[in-house]
Amino acid sequence: MQEAKKLHAHIITAGLQQQELYLRKLITFFAVTNPSSLDHARLIFDRIENPSTFIYNTMIRAYAASSSPHQALDLYSQMHQHGQLLDNYTFPFLLKAVTLDKGEEIHCQALKHGFCSNLFVQNSLIYLYGSNCRIETARKIFDDMSYRDTASWTTLITCYANYSVEAARYMFDRMHARSVVTYSAMITGYVRKNQFKEALELFRELMEADIEPNDATIMSIISACSNLGALDVGRWIYSYLQCKKEDQFDSRITTALIDMFFKCGSIKKALQVFENAKQKHVGEWTAMISGLALHGLGNELMEAFEEMVGSGVKPNSVTFTALLSGCAHSRLVDEGLQYFDAMKRKFGIDPKIEHFGCVVDLLVRAGLIDQGLKFIRYMPFKANAAIWGALFNACRVYKNVEVGEIVARWLIRDEPWNGAIYMGLLGLYTESGMSNEVEKVKEEMKEVGCRKSPGCSLIEVDGICYEFVVGDKSRPCAIEMCIILGKMVLEFKEEYRSHF
Repeated sequence: MQEAKKLHAHIITAGLQQQELYLRKLITFFAVTNPSSLDHARLIFDRIENPSTFIYNTMIRAYAASSSPHQALDLYSQMHQHGQLLDNYTFPFLLKAVTLDKGEEIHCQALKHGFCSNLFVQNSLIYLYGSNCRIETARKIFDDMSYRDTASWTTLITCYANYSVEAARYMFDRMHARSVVTYSAMITGYVRKNQFKEALELFRELMEADIEPNDATIMSIISACSNLGALDVGRWIYSYLQCKKEDQFDSRITTALIDMFFKCGSIKKALQVFENAKQKHVGEWTAMISGLALHGLGNELMEAFEEMVGSGVKPNSVTFTALLSGCAHSRLVDEGLQYFDAMKRKFGIDPKIEHFGCVVDLLVRAGLIDQGLKFIRYMPFKANAAIWGALFNACRVYKNVEVGEIVARWLIRDEPWNGAIYMGLLGLYTESGMSNEVEKVKEEMKEVGCRKSPGCSLIEVDGICYEFVVGDKSRPCAIEMCIILGKMVLEFKEEYRSHF
C-alpha cells in the first residue's frame, strides 16, 4: 500500500496526475483491489478535472460494495450534472447499491437510456427484484430476455432458493451448462432450508462433473455435515482441502471444520484442524471452546480460554456464550460466575440476554433453583422461553414440582402448540408419582390438539446419511427392518433372562 502511495506521489511530481492511463490504474487499485483504501481513492477522484465514464463506474462499483452504498447514487447524480455519458456498466454497478424503491427509478432510467436489453443490466435487475420479494417480476425479466448466460440462470436460481428450493431446483435442472456458482447457489439454498441430504447429493454430482468447489460451496457442505453428523463426508472434505490448499484455508473454513468435527463427535480431528491452523483468530478459538463445551470438557475449555487470552486474542460475545455454556454443562458454578463478572470488568463486553441465560442454566443445573429464580428477577432483560426452559428442565431433574408447574404454565401460555412442553410436564408429574395430574395433562393435550413431534435419527453408512422417523413406513425395507429389530429385542430379552 505504501509503495502505491509513493507511486502516486511520483505521478503528481511528474505532472501526470490528470493522465487517464495513470488515473485508471490508481483508482482501480485503491477503490477495488484494496477496498479499505476507498477514502484515498475518493481523494484522488475529487481532484480529477474531468473524470471519465470508466473512472465514475469504478468508483460507483466500489461504493456499491462498501458500507456507504448511498455514495454510489451521489456519484451517479454527479455524472448527470456533468453530462457524462453512461454505458452498459454504469447501471449494473448502480443497481447493486440501491433499495427496491430507488432500484425501480434506476430501472426506468436504464429503459430511458436504452440499456434495458443489455445482458448485464438484465441480470442485475433479476437480482434486484428477486432479492426484494418481487420474484415474479424477476422471472418476467428472465423470460423476456433474448439471450441468457450462466449468470442469468444462476441469479434467478439464487433468488428462487430464498423462497422455494423446489422452484430453484426446477430451474437448475433446466440448465444446460452449470458453473460452480450455480451449484453453490443451489447447495446453499438446500442448506438454508435444512435439506442437508439434498445438499450432499448435489455436491456429489458437482464432484462427478469434475467442477472444483469454491469456498462458498465448501462452507455450505461443512454446515450440512455438521447437521447430519456426516463424519465420513466431513473427513473427505478436510482431506480434499489439505490436498488442494495444503492447510492454507480461509479462517472461516477452518472455524467451520473445527465446529463440524466436534459436532460429529470427532474430538481428535477437531483438535488436529485447530493445531494445524497457521493463524488462530477469535473464530477458531471460539469454535474450539464451543466444541469442548459441547462434550462437557470443562477444565479443558477453561485452559483453552486462558491460552487464547494469553496469546493476545481478545474474546468476543460469542466466545463468552460458549465459555459460560461449557461451565454450565460441567457444573463449574464458581468459575462460570467469575467469567460472567469478567466480561464487563476485564474485557469491556456488555452481557446480552444469552449470557444471562447461560448463568441461569449454570445455577439451576447445579440444583441452585432458588438462586436461579432470584437471578432471573434481577436481570436487566425479560426472561425468554430459552431461560424458562432451562429452569423447567432443572425442575424435572430435581423434581421441584412447585416451581416446575409455574414455569410450564408460563411456557404453555407462550407456546400452546409446543408438544415438548407438555411432554416435559408429563415427565415431571410421572417421576413425582402424581398420576392424577398426568391424566389431566393428557386430556389438556387432546383438547388443544397438541401432539409430540415424532422422533428422528440419522445413521451414516458408506458416506450416505439415512434418516429414520418414528412411524414412517414409506421406505421399501421398513417392514423388513421392523422384523429384524423385533428379533433383536427378543434375543436381548432371552439373553437377559438367561443371566438372571
